[in-house]
Amino acid sequence: MTTPQTAMIRKTPVAYAQQALKPKMGELHGMEVALEFEGANVENARKQLLGVTDVSCFQRFSVKGPQAAAWLAGKGMNTPAAINSWDEAAPGTMILRLGGSEFLLEDQYSGDTCPGLAKDFKQADVPGVYKVQRADAAFILSGSEALDLLSELCMLDLRDSALSGNAVVMTQIAGISATLLRQTLNGQQVYRIWCDGTYGPYLWDMLTEVAQELGGGAVGLSCHFKK
Repeated sequence: MTTPQTAMIRKTPVAYAQQALKPKMGELHGMEVALEFEGANVENARKQLLGVTDVSCFQRFSVKGPQAAAWLAGKGMNTPAAINSWDEAAPGTMILRLGGSEFLLEDQYSGDTCPGLAKDFKQADVPGVYKVQRADAAFILSGSEALDLLSELCMLDLRDSALSGNAVVMTQIAGISATLLRQTLNGQQVYRIWCDGTYGPYLWDMLTEVAQELGGGAVGLSCHFKK
């Protein structure tokens, strides 16, 4: 991660909402990202209790259509067999099956699969497969109180089996349509949230507001990922 130096770097969808917190900013994959808000000690404690991290900078690629699964398999991607589930498409890259024939791939911190897929995709050469433009705001929700936060904001009761295994849930969080799943990150159970980028600032505000009420708050990217 490096400090942004030119106007060519894209802004995270939640940049405006983060300004008041005056984070230390950096750059990953051509997008600015909040690396740190209040120092490692504070944020490590928040991460264990209840932390909200912006990961909108992760690279994504999405396709849909009756031949989408076959096309991805032909590119060496592992695709989930079950509808509304997720898996690892390739090392460092997760894949979500959203309904029967739509797939969202997201490179994690060190993954680099999505740019290659985007470069290889040529609409005229792949009948039955259509590229989906994505402009997501994306978050990691971590800590022992994460379910308490979600119980306040989410339409679904997530304390049962809604997120068991590799399930992907489409729901509403604070009234915003969102995609939600649970994963293990660096040995810690966390929740991943995606929403339309235009609603990103609102959702960031809601997540961090409730997190602060429960003793947590904003956590920078550096708290979860180190070079």
